[in-house]
Amino acid sequence: MSPREGAPRTRGMPAAHLADGWTGGPGKGARLFSAVTPGAGATKAASRDGALPLVLVALVVLAVVQNVVVRVAVPLVLVTAAIVLFVRGSRRRSSDKAAPRGICVDGHGLFFQPESGPPQNVVPLGEPFGMTLVTSAKRDRMVAVWSSPEGLFYVGSTFEGTARRALGGLFDRAFTAVGDDAALEALGPDGAPLELLPSDFAALVFAVEELDPSCIERLVLSDARGAPLTLDGRELVVGERRFDLNAPLEWRPFVFQEAFGQAVAVYQGTSIRQGGSEAVLVALLPSILPYEFGEESDLDRSLLRDLRLMQAPPEEPPPRDARVAIDRLFVLPVRSALDRAPRASQQPSRARA
Repeated sequence: MSPREGAPRTRGMPAAHLADGWTGGPGKGARLFSAVTPGAGATKAASRDGALPLVLVALVVLAVVQNVVVRVAVPLVLVTAAIVLFVRGSRRRSSDKAAPRGICVDGHGLFFQPESGPPQNVVPLGEPFGMTLVTSAKRDRMVAVWSSPEGLFYVGSTFEGTARRALGGLFDRAFTAVGDDAALEALGPDGAPLELLPSDFAALVFAVEELDPSCIERLVLSDARGAPLTLDGRELVVGERRFDLNAPLEWRPFVFQEAFGQAVAVYQGTSIRQGGSEAVLVALLPSILPYEFGEESDLDRSLLRDLRLMQAPPEEPPPRDARVAIDRLFVLPVRSALDRAPRASQQPSRARA
């Protein structure tokens, strides 16, 4: 397996690619969550508020400076700059009102609303889908990832201050991305960042979860060869192999490395065995950078769980024909489900008659 192999990370697909799902637009009862451009709020405020200080400085120059040339030239330049800032801010506000880019949700699906053109059904909600929450170790960033037969769809948000405390319950159900900034990116089908305000992000997550409460524990994926790789309730399906997570099984995490010319790739593996079925899920290991925890409260329950699930001893590379590629984003959700299953080695032996 080369470092470039792995499950596809399709970030939304147009409605034309949907085969059997709902392909119409959102219904009348659909709710729109408007996207925000990262840093746009501060830029708009600076454009609007920056005009007033320039006008004030111009008035001071007129009142204080005695030189006629300076009294005329400097205020003229300052007032012109103020007008430019004000007009630019007004154009941005008008553009935002005319372009409601964002996410619509109704009972049929999750729709991406571009700046122009019809909405695109990116997650059909009439068929099985999964919703996975991924957060940063600092708990200041979160991404919701929907998995379906159509691919993956991402929406992100940044949490700070009051919003972080008010929506802290979301972090209890999220999985941690350590040393993997790419996992916390959210791009729409148009290639632009797809970000929501924290309150809208939480409302969208809750709205989807209300339509299908089981989606938070479900994964609908495929491996690099297109074979199904799904987690639904208490069953894990890897190609033709099925693992009952209510029955005893054996699993273990490990890491291994392989050389490719002058480069060395490091992988994380998850070996699963139940009865005569065995699978080895393999994904690239992200760069694990040293992370310094601040207050003791930063070590919440979900973060402690994830740090424990990340621990893995080094082993020899598994046979290539036994490997099944999985997106590294979903390694922890799968390990968490396996961790809740009973261990075969821990089952009490039956007493002899």
